[in-house]
Amino acid sequence: MFDIDRWREIWASISSNKLRTFLSGFTISLALFVFIVLFGMGNGLQNGFQQEFFKAGAMNIYVFGTRTSEPFGGFQKGRQIVLENDDLDYIYENYKESIKYISGEFDQALPVKYAGEAGNYSIKGTNSDYFNMIDIELVEGRFFNEKDLANQNKTIVIGTMVVKDMLKGQEPIGKFLNIGTGMYEIVGVFRERSDNDSENRMIYAPITTLQTIYATRDVPTISITPNDGMANSEIAELSQNIVSNMKSRHSVSQTDQSGIRAWDSTQQMGSTNDFFAMLTVIVIFIGGGSLVAGIVSIGNIMVFSVKERTKEIGIRKALGATPFSIISLIMQEAISITLLFGAIGIITATLLVENINEGLVDYFIYDPGVETSSLIFACLVLFVAGFFAGFLPARYAAKIKPIDALRDE
Repeated sequence: MFDIDRWREIWASISSNKLRTFLSGFTISLALFVFIVLFGMGNGLQNGFQQEFFKAGAMNIYVFGTRTSEPFGGFQKGRQIVLENDDLDYIYENYKESIKYISGEFDQALPVKYAGEAGNYSIKGTNSDYFNMIDIELVEGRFFNEKDLANQNKTIVIGTMVVKDMLKGQEPIGKFLNIGTGMYEIVGVFRERSDNDSENRMIYAPITTLQTIYATRDVPTISITPNDGMANSEIAELSQNIVSNMKSRHSVSQTDQSGIRAWDSTQQMGSTNDFFAMLTVIVIFIGGGSLVAGIVSIGNIMVFSVKERTKEIGIRKALGATPFSIISLIMQEAISITLLFGAIGIITATLLVENINEGLVDYFIYDPGVETSSLIFACLVLFVAGFFAGFLPARYAAKIKPIDALRDE
């Protein structure tokens, strides 16, 4: 394998067919270049899709009541189901091993006033876990905490657009907003990470405070963040089990498609995963097709090389060369050409993919790249490709009879 004379012979063979070798090797380089670039862009597109459309809270389950569509348990259809604090406690106690965060949501649209400014805003009552379940960041101050919830404090966390609209740039922390019929102290300001103006106009208050003011235990929506690492199928099963138990608790038929419902993103995530799986198949098909063309080209080179060296091979065999030594010589040449041009394709594609990140952000392609395991796989594919490219010509060369080779013109 490391015989210097053999490597000189291989180089002499390649040098005598420069153009043919280059064109065939270029096919191998292009195949791997296309495969790695497309694969890297596919990874970047998937990263961008997840960052833009499946941010914090993307895997949340939202459980809520609606009107029943079937009579059941002595009740007529059309009954409005409203979840309560006891339902939230029940879900947490029975599924806490699968739940990372859980919060009730109580929404009210209320007039808000401050120093002559007025407007209507959505006030959402939640618990302190809720801020870990959505894609927001604290700009200043704090979120409300368990003490605020326990004491039913009139504390609020407001969006940056509320600060802009109502306080006109004043320092918000410690100020009081007149919401409905009460005064609420601003303890924090948040910003939605994608700067969605409608989200940044939200006002959050302790859910216990709003429930006390409105004399209710209703929790119109229960939000649940599943534990990290749960598969889509496990999240879907958790959602279905919760709905089934809630239907039993509220005397709703299990066959009723309304009454108690849950929304989660597993179906959308499943469709997204199917799309990217199909994209991967397409990339492999394109790259694989190009690679096959390259293998055929290398194989053709080796066939011509064997034919041109028929007399030489015959003399080698007449002098005692074994079939194995003939096969190893031809295959070493094929593998060398394949690895050389393949490495050029891999290196060029990797450098391109790793250095064009900033220019692709506008196209939702984030951090395109190829994992090391994929590059190792590409190298193995190269070796196998070189093996098959040289095997048939080498086998043909090994079968050449010395007498026939010496008669060859």
